[in-house]
Amino acid sequence: MLTQETFDEIRKIIKKYSGITFEDKKKYFLENRVSQHMKELGMASFKDYLLALRLSQERVRELVSKCTVNETYFYREFYQLEAFAEELLPEIGAKKQRIRVLSIPCSTGEEPYTIALIVNEVLGDLKRSKIVGVDIDYAALKRAEEGIYDDRSVSKLPDAYLLSYFSRNGRGWEVKPLLRKAVHFMEGNILDRHFMRSLGEFEFVFCKNLLIYFDAREQRVAAAHLYDALADDGYLFLGHAESMSRISSAFKPVRVKGAIAYQKEEEDEE
Repeated sequence: MLTQETFDEIRKIIKKYSGITFEDKKKYFLENRVSQHMKELGMASFKDYLLALRLSQERVRELVSKCTVNETYFYREFYQLEAFAEELLPEIGAKKQRIRVLSIPCSTGEEPYTIALIVNEVLGDLKRSKIVGVDIDYAALKRAEEGIYDDRSVSKLPDAYLLSYFSRNGRGWEVKPLLRKAVHFMEGNILDRHFMRSLGEFEFVFCKNLLIYFDAREQRVAAAHLYDALADDGYLFLGHAESMSRISSAFKPVRVKGAIAYQKEEEDEE
């Protein structure tokens, strides 16, 4: 059983690596993940395990992967996708030849593949798009690149899209090459300024259900990096329980159909 001292030490290590904050009420959750990791490593001593975390970034990377929440599926938060498909994508697509979209965190890939599907349906040409999926969880990214999903993950998709964009095999529903080739997956941390700047700018940024895992300081850092990643005329989507208005004054909320998106706040002219 984790002592409070060991729990505090492990969550400090996780926060330093990922920015994710584990509150006291998450002690049982973290203890469960640590126990799994220790078993895989053949360790019985928390002292030895802590030493391994301090000495190896790879061990920390493995633990963070176990602690991330990958609750997602195709067509999740449909009202946002509807606003994206029916209003914003045609608007930006009429002005620009190339549409850049960032999904961070992209988890196991359902969101960026959904975006690729919509771009193909609306614009009719995936070559006009650059779609990037970023996550800190390397195991989730491996599943995303594999592109095979169970019935639950695809249950919200219309049958016509399921048949057009997926093939059925013995392991589940496999994303067809058209969408697979359209999405580029990368391991990265939204709090890493150098990494975020290396991505460039995007007309659309989907950053859903990530900021809620950060404390106030990390939220402000993430918001600043999202600001840099967003094109001047771009749109940012957050999770339904998140609000940029509480974090940064650099964004303004805009209502699009039944959804709220964020744009860069116009700077005052002197």
